[in-house]
Amino acid sequence: MKTLLDILGSLVVVAVLIAVLIVAGAIWYSAAKGYTTWYFRVDGQVTVDGHETTGYMHANTQKTILLLTRTDDGRAETYLVSLGDEKAILDCGKWHPTRFLPFPIGHVNPPCSMFAVEPADVADAPVSATLVRKQTSVEFTTASGKKVKAEW
Repeated sequence: MKTLLDILGSLVVVAVLIAVLIVAGAIWYSAAKGYTTWYFRVDGQVTVDGHETTGYMHANTQKTILLLTRTDDGRAETYLVSLGDEKAILDCGKWHPTRFLPFPIGHVNPPCSMFAVEPADVADAPVSATLVRKQTSVEFTTASGKKVKAEW
C-alpha cells in the first residue's frame, strides 16, 4: 500500500511540474511574440487640481503606454495614456489595475479599448485635446474640469 501511495504521489508531483512548465512556456511564448504585454508599477505622484492623491501608475515594458489611476473620487479611475508617437488618452471605465502587482494584458480585447468600455462606466472622461506630455510627466483635464497630473 505504501509503495502504491509513493507512486501516486510521484505521479502527482510530475504532473504538477509538467503543468507549471506548460503554463510558463505559454506565458513566455505569448510575451515573446507580442501577444501579451506586461505592465509594471511606476514610482511617482498623481495629483488632481494640484492636490496629492493616493493614485498610482503602471507602464508597459517598452514605456510607450502609461496606465494612470486616480483615486480621489472614492473609486479608482484609470486612464490609458499613449507615450509613443501618437497623442492619445482613453478612459478604462470600471477596470483598474491592482496597485502594486505587475500584470499582463493580452492583445485580444484589452480592458481600455473603446470597444470594451461602456460609456455608463466612465465617471470623469479625459479631454484628449488637453493632453500635455513631457519627459517625466503627463497632464490633462477631465470632462468635469479637474486637472490630472502624473509625474515620475
